[in-house]
Amino acid sequence: MTRPLTLAALALLTASGARAQGPFITPTLVGEVDYRVHADDIEGHDGFTLARLRMGARGQPVPWLVAVGTAEWAQEKPALLDAYVDLLIITGLRLSIGYAKTPLFPAGRDQSIETLPIPELPLVTQAFWARRDLGLEAQWTPASLPLEGWLRLGNGSGSPLGNDNASPSVDARLDVHHGGLRLGAGAHVEDAFDRPGIGGRLPQNFLFYRPPPVSGYRTVTEAHGRMDAGPVRVDVQAAAAWEHRSRDTDGNPATPRESLPTLRSQGLGVEASWVLRGQPREGNQWPQALAGVGSEGIPSGSLEVAARMERLWLGRGAADVEPGGATGGALSFRWWVTGFLGVGVAGYVNHYDTPPVEEPTRDWTYLALLRTTVSLH
Repeated sequence: MTRPLTLAALALLTASGARAQGPFITPTLVGEVDYRVHADDIEGHDGFTLARLRMGARGQPVPWLVAVGTAEWAQEKPALLDAYVDLLIITGLRLSIGYAKTPLFPAGRDQSIETLPIPELPLVTQAFWARRDLGLEAQWTPASLPLEGWLRLGNGSGSPLGNDNASPSVDARLDVHHGGLRLGAGAHVEDAFDRPGIGGRLPQNFLFYRPPPVSGYRTVTEAHGRMDAGPVRVDVQAAAAWEHRSRDTDGNPATPRESLPTLRSQGLGVEASWVLRGQPREGNQWPQALAGVGSEGIPSGSLEVAARMERLWLGRGAADVEPGGATGGALSFRWWVTGFLGVGVAGYVNHYDTPPVEEPTRDWTYLALLRTTVSLH
């Protein structure tokens, strides 16, 4: 996976380019265009949609330093996605400082979203993953052991501009891998102050379960496993979270707040993908075509089919909070035409435990999408 460079870092690297030997700045672009059909207009409008347009660059002036930055343009306003610097001074140890993905949940952290077998993140990752944060991270990959570990100290606010309180967050993850098998687990701990709790989002970003505010310690744990057996890949992930709550009863921030019952949430998902034609997936890249396959016309590329089942239990353990959750499934068929172009179709069906406030009579929903992806790294 290539992750792209902030404008400031890009300008700095460009200015020093005359002193470097050869090019070291790599531009990146990811564009995805959908045609979507929703169960209801409240959940999203049917028709063509620009799912994402990400542009940036990756610069490596020396072997031990990498500067990366990227922005998302498929929104009303541009949004910063990545802005960090990697230091590779010691063999097996990578230090990273800046705004970047947090370590937990391999589906979100380890893969670029455009390379997933099923378009968009699983429900479990959507709900529990902290996504990006500003902080300092160490990644340890010893050459003599089948281990990989991450430790990150961050703001916990999810903002590239700073923290919203004085408390940091801590993320830790450890994986064991051997051959085609990878197993791991991680935890995220932070001290939140009146932030939204863990909610449920559909692939098109519709918030179907709105949690109450949480204040105090939040602990999110996850476990994951991956098995590669030739053209078949199976991914399993599970998550659990505990979120403390309190409220101000007198309007005086100097007095103690009243404690409220802790919220508990869980999630579980299983996904399987099968490369019908082409090379098996290697790492976190999409499948490549077999050698010799293709012609001077449209390449035959590689074909992949995938299915997923998942379950969320949200907002449990508090009598004053209405619980929520969903049971869902997804199917997809993707044609990876070349190393930079992909076309696919996917369908999602979900059953709500509690209907959304916008649709009090609906407990089932669906989404169908046709997606075209261009990924230039």
